[in-house]
Amino acid sequence: MVDPAVEVLLAIASGDTERAADLAARATGDLCAALAIHLEARVDAVHTVYDEARAFQAFISHGSNPLLYERTIASISRTQRRTQPRSVLDIGCGDGRISAASRAPSVTRLDLVEPAAAMLAEARDRLGDAIDVHCHGETVECFLAESAGRWDLAQATFSMHNLEPASRSAVWHDLARRTRTLLICEFDVPSFPDRSEAHCRYLAERYAVGIAEYADHPEVVQGFLMPVLVGQVALDAAPRYT
Repeated sequence: MVDPAVEVLLAIASGDTERAADLAARATGDLCAALAIHLEARVDAVHTVYDEARAFQAFISHGSNPLLYERTIASISRTQRRTQPRSVLDIGCGDGRISAASRAPSVTRLDLVEPAAAMLAEARDRLGDAIDVHCHGETVECFLAESAGRWDLAQATFSMHNLEPASRSAVWHDLARRTRTLLICEFDVPSFPDRSEAHCRYLAERYAVGIAEYADHPEVVQGFLMPVLVGQVALDAAPRYT
């Protein structure tokens, strides 16, 4: 028997959001309840969850994410101490918490690439005036197309999965050509055919865990988790696992 949450996600994947909303409203379980609220509101917030950063910042500040960020900062710090870069490109810097905590004393110039204006402003404030900071409020594809810069180290933290598969090879090739060290921290996600039952089952399992982790932070569930979940399986979503 198919899990009700998986049925909801499969209905969304087929483009039948009305059936998905009906299934979610009639099903039990915290994930279906959260999906029902999101689908009833009919808010397509997947493109604004980073622009309106409160829910995302609560997401990365709670649950299992503090440990993830602690380990990420430690890994980047080790690499920067070993390579001693003077110029660093930070792709998808968010609010700058990783870049600020991992920056080696050798760094004198930092380019921040972050399309979410509110988080980019926070990153700039967090880094202060001790080094030369340049902010670029655009995607990495646009930035690389417009910039002729080269860097000692380029780092991307949990941002490269947002690249469409057709763009990835060109971006990575360009970065490899223009930096001495390329450091990518990413999620380890199994490969599935997009919107398949296996894909939806995996998402249902992971997001059920996520909802439980943020029971004390309901703004994360509706402000971040549900838009991102629905946005991954929506019929017009960009492919992720190609």
